[in-house]
Amino acid sequence: MIRLVQDATEKEPGKGDTPPETLLLDELRSVIDGSFNGLYICCVNRGILANTALEANQAQDNLVGDFLDLAVKAASGGPSAPPCWPLGDYQVALWPMDVESLVTPPTGEVGTSIAHQVLEAALADERWQQPCENKRVCPYCQNKLLLSKPAARDNLVKLLRYFELGSGKRWTFRYLYSLVSYLLIGDPSNLMIKGKAYSPCGWTAKQIELTQAKGTTLHEARVPYLLAGRLYHHRLFSNWPRLASGNHLQAQQAVLKGRPPALEHAEGFELGKRHYRTLKTLGNTDENNSISNLLKTGVSELLDPALLHGGQVLFTSQSQEWKGEVTAGLVDDRFSLSVKHGLDLVKGQLCPAERELLQDLAKADEALQDHHYPRRHARHAKLLQSSLRQFACRFAKRSLGVKHGVAKHSQLFLDYARLHDDSSQDKQLKKRIKNLINENGKMFKIPLSTTFGQPVAHRDRSVSLLVTAISPRLNKIAGNESRPAERLPYLQIHGRDIPLTFSLFKALGEIGNGLDEASLPREVFALIDEVKSVTAGQVARDKNYIDDSVVLEVGSRTYVLDIDGDSVTFQEADDE
Repeated sequence: MIRLVQDATEKEPGKGDTPPETLLLDELRSVIDGSFNGLYICCVNRGILANTALEANQAQDNLVGDFLDLAVKAASGGPSAPPCWPLGDYQVALWPMDVESLVTPPTGEVGTSIAHQVLEAALADERWQQPCENKRVCPYCQNKLLLSKPAARDNLVKLLRYFELGSGKRWTFRYLYSLVSYLLIGDPSNLMIKGKAYSPCGWTAKQIELTQAKGTTLHEARVPYLLAGRLYHHRLFSNWPRLASGNHLQAQQAVLKGRPPALEHAEGFELGKRHYRTLKTLGNTDENNSISNLLKTGVSELLDPALLHGGQVLFTSQSQEWKGEVTAGLVDDRFSLSVKHGLDLVKGQLCPAERELLQDLAKADEALQDHHYPRRHARHAKLLQSSLRQFACRFAKRSLGVKHGVAKHSQLFLDYARLHDDSSQDKQLKKRIKNLINENGKMFKIPLSTTFGQPVAHRDRSVSLLVTAISPRLNKIAGNESRPAERLPYLQIHGRDIPLTFSLFKALGEIGNGLDEASLPREVFALIDEVKSVTAGQVARDKNYIDDSVVLEVGSRTYVLDIDGDSVTFQEADDE
């Protein structure tokens, strides 16, 4: 007999309001005590598993409680986690499904991940209508066209992998399916125009019809931004500043409330007004779901290509405008001169809807030249022009970054991903963490006033114990047939395992490049401070670590204590 529980988080029909934890506990009791002797297969998340363990322990059911405690430890992972296949002495096998990544090729061969398979199925020709008559600017037809290219899919999945590395979270099937739907089409409610529902291509046709009406309503002004914003790369990164307060608001009131500076700039002036009107509403959408919130917070904060700078290569150009590598710094420089200069550099890499929007912004850029305005408004025009150029630059970098698989900290993500398979960085990492937790990498300092809870009134009264430097180890769990490989390497510091997260890895690299410890991100600084404090408490009480010669630091002076049986010699270090 086979009993299959597809999702242990759900209630069972016919069992009323019985919580999932209680149902699972009853079933496990029957399996463990032998009253059910068939094959029991259950899919359960860690939350329900932990709650079931708590319920078993509260019921003083030691048999099931001990089993569940072991299952929770095995499922949670870490260097000290027990083997999970099989699980202890039980005739049970457990395998954490979320440890294995859906965006990492299982064989290391590009294009073989689960995410690739999901995208290929979603983009299959039989699932799509023929391209519409507006296919040139239709974002849905363009999404299908762009992601039908293997390189584009590879680069999108690469960014999803970067997010896993940076956040320490896995893309689950639920989130991955939601993401693909969100990027390609979006929620059907977003295909509504003035209360009427449209098909994706019908939505595009209606938007184009609105622009041809040459109206002046806000909706009509937003159309070019909406068309470009539905392209998958702008769906992935859609955060924009509103620029509706402070100096920008003053500048808009001073410049855009008036008349065009000259007849030849009238069109550009109106396009500038449209841009700043639209910018206030770009973030105001009806989409407020888990996937859109994840993209606007976690993914954008970690990866946004708009924040690329310096020598990071975006693509290689063979155009007459530029031959060779195009870096983020070069794109910044060109757009800082004018939107037209920037567009000339990157236009071959953009979709028609993006090019048309940037062409409009180039006209607005020219109309906002400060010399077109009276002196009292010139600085306001200059501020608006600068912000418009920054928008255009970031808009272009987002498109280029996603298409070519380049994100903020791309090289760091690649280095971090290599930690499991490449030991070339190990020595440098251990050296940096050793220097960070020890005094000049030579002695470990234990503030006794902190360790034993004694407040320090004055700096010259602080008392610290100096012991041999703590040497960290790097612990990598490769996995085998009894347990999966760990997603993170661990730093072992005096018997305590600390996950080497991406933020800590990045901070260690920045310290190696000269960053002062006090400038570390708050969460990393707090982690290092906690490691020092906990390690200090352990070492101060470790008789096997402290030898017969003890060094004390009192204020700015150092003393040596030599312990020989019952005899203690105490002298200032300089007197030796």
